[in-house]
Amino acid sequence: MLRLAVLGHPVAHSLSPAMHAHALRSLGLPGTYEALETPLVHLADRLEEVRREYRGVNLTIPLKERALELVDWAAPEAKAIGAVNTVLSLEGHLFGFNTDALGFLEALKAGGIPLQGPALVLGAGGAGRAVAYALKGAGLEVWVWNRTEERALALAEAFGLRAVPLERAREARLLVNATSVGLNAPEETPLPAELFPEAGAAVDLVYRPLWTRFLKEARVRGLLVQTGLPMLAWQGALAFQIWTGLLPDPKGMEEAALRALEGVR
Repeated sequence: MLRLAVLGHPVAHSLSPAMHAHALRSLGLPGTYEALETPLVHLADRLEEVRREYRGVNLTIPLKERALELVDWAAPEAKAIGAVNTVLSLEGHLFGFNTDALGFLEALKAGGIPLQGPALVLGAGGAGRAVAYALKGAGLEVWVWNRTEERALALAEAFGLRAVPLERAREARLLVNATSVGLNAPEETPLPAELFPEAGAAVDLVYRPLWTRFLKEARVRGLLVQTGLPMLAWQGALAFQIWTGLLPDPKGMEEAALRALEGVR
């Protein structure tokens, strides 16, 4: 039987158990997927438990960066992004991956969001790094903005991008909110409404609330929009494929996540 889990702190309201329970059922695989509360100081011990007893785990904030140092091997994209969100435990070894970047691109493709630049990534934290890495790899011109300019400059230098002022949003054709602005705060947005471009698309990685002020104002301006659930589902499906060799239907996982999200509101 497959033993899978998500590690985080806090992790009680994670949508991953609902998504992966659906994946297990849909593929007819016997297994379990748990949410394991794991403070950062206990991550090393928890990963030793994973090494002995689990096939794999997902990791959420604030564990992804530290996990990179604790796995036995890390994939090139995990090293470049500086974070591990998926661990495969196989024959006593821990293998680290990052499915956020590819999951983001696959979610755009599935949602019909054009890969057109310039792309402006709002936020230079872990999520921003994964998105910037993905878009740069897809061949787009990528701009970065962060409230702390030094962090934007550091990310731009690391990936060969441009750090820009927020006003450049008007010139972008793809906007991505990779900040936590708007999380559990429907009235907050990282981008004033007057700075939206006249055409293009906007994606918000926040999914609580599902329809953030950022997305609502983008939609009013006529932009294509995508919530944070498709990326969440795709990164989860890709992680599941790493553990089992089978790719579950990301749309089904997204629907399972939506049902769970509506259940905790």
